[in-house]
Amino acid sequence: MPPPVWTDYRAARTDLAHRIRPAAVLDVGGPDGVAFLQGQLTQDVRSLGAGETRPAAALTPKGKLLFLARVVGQPGGARLLLPLSERESALAHLKKFVLIQKVEIADRSDEFLRFALYGPRAADLDAGDGVTRLPGEGEIAAEILVPAGKREDLESALDRAGSVALTEKSAEILRVEAGRPRFGQDADSSNLADEVGLAPAISTTKGCYVGQEVVARMRTYGRVNRRLVGFRFPAGILEPGSILRLPEEAGPGKIEQGRVTSAALSPAFGPIGLGYAFREVAVGGRLVSAADPARSAVLAALPFSE
Repeated sequence: MPPPVWTDYRAARTDLAHRIRPAAVLDVGGPDGVAFLQGQLTQDVRSLGAGETRPAAALTPKGKLLFLARVVGQPGGARLLLPLSERESALAHLKKFVLIQKVEIADRSDEFLRFALYGPRAADLDAGDGVTRLPGEGEIAAEILVPAGKREDLESALDRAGSVALTEKSAEILRVEAGRPRFGQDADSSNLADEVGLAPAISTTKGCYVGQEVVARMRTYGRVNRRLVGFRFPAGILEPGSILRLPEEAGPGKIEQGRVTSAALSPAFGPIGLGYAFREVAVGGRLVSAADPARSAVLAALPFSE
């Protein structure tokens, strides 16, 4: 039987829904704040206008991911928005490399709430004064960063607009449908930026930053061996962590050709997931579970569509 279409999921796709995204809010300023971030992040921070928002990442010298963030331009600096789970590690990394530069790093995570808005009516919401409205990403139509003291005002505005509170279950389905990777689940410190499809987060015109040589070398002389893809599961969901192989090479000890990192039962698309596949496996190609070759994963382009 097809899954039920939950009220909150339906609202997120056709009307208006919202949820709080647990977030780290880190402000970087001081005389050398912008220059510091320019050397630490893949994004061009120096050209960022006040209030402008761009995706960004921080890399190791070997080009592996440290964290993913949204960077918001501010007068004399920038604000980083990250998942709350990355708060301590990102803060420790930034403070480690400040050295003698005149940089001020303020953890303001407890001062703000990050609301995600879903659905076509998100653009019409009157969120009131004293909040920061940000563009959406992936399945999220828009974001609102609100001082913690204004939470009730924003929730009243959402209530007046008829917005539906989105459950974590529905939010995860929508995220997988959109193909937006979650750090710590679909991407981690073992991944190169280009494996995760982070092209919008990487400036090709800025000066040096940590990990740039690896990114530039990969793009000039070669391609990554694996990349983030969508999966459709014809025989039912394959759980995250499932190893995938070519149908003709499904026995023990054969070469891994893919791996599932996220999975969801979508009311719109059925059993789907995210994960990695080696570049030789094209969209539409079929891989099978190494543990149960009768169950398969068919590569799909992201985001999912009919």
